[in-house]
Amino acid sequence: MNEPPRQPDAAVGAAHSRVSPLRLLYVESHWLSRKVAWYLMQDVDCVWTYADNAAQAVALAEKAKAESAPFDVVIVDHHQSAEGSGLRVVRALREAGWADTILAIGVEEITGIERQRYETFDVPFLFLTPENHADLKAFVRGAARK
Repeated sequence: MNEPPRQPDAAVGAAHSRVSPLRLLYVESHWLSRKVAWYLMQDVDCVWTYADNAAQAVALAEKAKAESAPFDVVIVDHHQSAEGSGLRVVRALREAGWADTILAIGVEEITGIERQRYETFDVPFLFLTPENHADLKAFVRGAARK
């Protein structure tokens, strides 16, 4: 008995289709912080690009957009370098026209004024602790779906 070939179920086809990895730009100058962020996100299919400071972040974001491969999320470490805080990076990106998702992170709580400044730029701040480290993955995945 020859049965006609079955068409794959739509849900099965969707599960097997290749989804591009998330493109992340992480602005942080210290190698160990970069490694920690990578470790926290290791089970998320993503490609990392790193910038040391605001100028590099703006240049990389503009280049990626020009090549029609913009970053899904820009992650800015609040204490990113000796050159300044993550707020400087966020300001530089927004002033350069970057309207897409930015997430500020830190391992220390920030002041209410700093939090307000991030909110002014429509940037949430995630205070990372051992108890909430999975929140980074959840935020990035959620932002990429938008």
